[in-house]
Amino acid sequence: MVIIYKKFSIHTLLAVIIIIAIFYINARTNKYDTGANTNTNEIDFYYDESNSKISLVRVCCFILTTPKNFLTRAKAVNDTWAPRCDHYYFVTEYIQNMMTLDQINFTQQIPIVPIQDILPGYTHLTQKSTLALLFAYKNHIDNCDWFVKADDDTYLIVENLKAFLNEQNTSEPVTFGYNYKVIVSKGYHSGGASYVLSRESLRRFYQAHRDPKSKCRKDGGAEDVEIAKCLRSKGVYPGKSLDKQNRELFHPLPYINHFHGSVPYWLEKNAETPLQHYYNCCSDQTISFHYIHPEEHYLMDYILYIA
Repeated sequence: MVIIYKKFSIHTLLAVIIIIAIFYINARTNKYDTGANTNTNEIDFYYDESNSKISLVRVCCFILTTPKNFLTRAKAVNDTWAPRCDHYYFVTEYIQNMMTLDQINFTQQIPIVPIQDILPGYTHLTQKSTLALLFAYKNHIDNCDWFVKADDDTYLIVENLKAFLNEQNTSEPVTFGYNYKVIVSKGYHSGGASYVLSRESLRRFYQAHRDPKSKCRKDGGAEDVEIAKCLRSKGVYPGKSLDKQNRELFHPLPYINHFHGSVPYWLEKNAETPLQHYYNCCSDQTISFHYIHPEEHYLMDYILYIA
């Protein structure tokens, strides 16, 4: 049963997929110029009591991006789900002499983590995530309960995230996300599907990076793997992110791929929980999808919050 957004099952997305073309044309015509999101308070909760409970869960979101994505991906995230986090920041390198005037102007409209010397490129995602989490500890450990790392092509249903976290304990050394069963002890979370650290997990991550004997990498390697390795060194474990029907809450691919089972072999082989397809692919309380194009951010927001 859907408990968060306007009584829509996530599967409604498939039934209304035919409006993508119309929405896409409209969005492209307006160059995504929707302005600041104004619909964050227009959600009809299925259960009245959920509203007050969920409002007590405070989440801080960090979205990894890069200047070439400012006017497309980052703008879509900023216009849609990001403002529903209690605090949110974009994590990016900032090399002004390599940016266009429009990109520079856009940075004045979004919250950017004030971190210097972030290196550009996919190979430095570990550095971006590490610096973002250390910043989170130093600046938000007392005013947030949970800490989210996402990408600029992640779509997050924040109300569902808060509803899920409302049942968890942030004092436990636990993280949540889409679980892979390989490479790292106890597995690791998909970086693109987003993952969430409890306050205690963040504290231990900070301690690990202050420990001179720590083997935590500050850069290089696969970001999601390296963050998990560092957390495991301090006893942080990955929790189960499934609903009562054993359906996934976080998803490393778009909805349509999970629905039809159009997934790469490595995902099927490495997923901790056996994959399900069609209406069992994804929970009605789904939290995230990955590889979401900017126009799809607006589409999903329209379906879940406005239509």
